[in-house]
Amino acid sequence: MAIFATTEDLYAALLPFYEDLVADPKIGPMFAGASTSFRIRHNDPEAVFVLDATGGGLTLLHGSGAEAAEAEVELLMSGDDGHKFWLGKLNLPMAMARKKIKIDGGVTKLLGIVPALQPAYAMYQAYAEKANLPLG
Repeated sequence: MAIFATTEDLYAALLPFYEDLVADPKIGPMFAGASTSFRIRHNDPEAVFVLDATGGGLTLLHGSGAEAAEAEVELLMSGDDGHKFWLGKLNLPMAMARKKIKIDGGVTKLLGIVPALQPAYAMYQAYAEKANLPLG
């Protein structure tokens, strides 16, 4: 059974997390330090987010705005795999090898966010608990 049944469910669950991530005084600047932009495209259900750190800070776009924005790196994954990724339960290199996460663009640019992932995982874990999302 899918965690997110509809696009609306996925946006309702992930958009507040991404907004908190961008606003966080510790994690936001860590993502901004990557100086690149990432489009996270979900399928099953469909949703699109862009984290853009090309302008010195970190901004978030979603929906049609994210579709239209330029992004240096694009990640494609299911909504459920996105949830597992942010919980820290989906190892990025293994997920790439198993084609659970497909990456288009400079993979080396993706390495710029690695230092921010551990605190972001902890933030999502706490967020998922508050939002009553499955943790397994």
